[in-house]
Amino acid sequence: MNKAIFKDKDLIIVAAHHFPDAVALAVNNLLEIIKPRNNTLLVILDSAAHQEVKDYLKTIRHERVLVEHLEKNVGKAGAANNFIARNIDPANLPRTVWSVDPDVLFDPLSFDYLLEAVQNIDRIGMLGMRYKKNKCNPEIYLFFPPKNIFGKNGKTYSVIFPFMANVAGPIFVIRGELLAHPLNFRLFPVKEEKSYCMDDAATHDALRKYGFRNGYLNGTLVNHLRSGKFLADELVEYSKRERNG
Repeated sequence: MNKAIFKDKDLIIVAAHHFPDAVALAVNNLLEIIKPRNNTLLVILDSAAHQEVKDYLKTIRHERVLVEHLEKNVGKAGAANNFIARNIDPANLPRTVWSVDPDVLFDPLSFDYLLEAVQNIDRIGMLGMRYKKNKCNPEIYLFFPPKNIFGKNGKTYSVIFPFMANVAGPIFVIRGELLAHPLNFRLFPVKEEKSYCMDDAATHDALRKYGFRNGYLNGTLVNHLRSGKFLADELVEYSKRERNG
């Protein structure tokens, strides 16, 4: 792989393991997002995925999509950190780094607005989208009103900051420079990389320690498709269509 391809790009990292319908629905959406955006790369990490997920990932053919197959399920943190350790260094820093779970849907306008905001809000760390209000919405502890923040580009952005909670992990973006410092090229600075761990909280805490603010950008919208036993209507409908052919 030519590692130089990551320099100044918008790098989306997805780790996939199970729930094939959610993976297909979410990744198909991402493929549409990146299609007209030549600066955007998508890396999908098959973390010892279930066979149906593997079969779907084998169908993806795109010059700006890289699919890697891992023999062991190391979880989102382990998969992302390992990929970054092997491929990213100070000489080829991406412009932005996105962590996206394979169970979300969002539109191109939300993508573009979040991309613009994270580059222009001073001292911003993790910046996420606002979630559709359904049973899968992971936002918690948004007690205080949003803050209007004047950006370096002259625009004003409305950001809401969680209190005593981290920015929810299904989707967030950071500037590439933060991956180098303070994260030291570990997108998820967890103490122990396991299949399931407090990965997003580790990123939130590490950035907050260095004075970066972590929040959600108003004016964006993402639909979280599943949470525990709960499934979003869009995922239920997609699964029905797939079963019915």
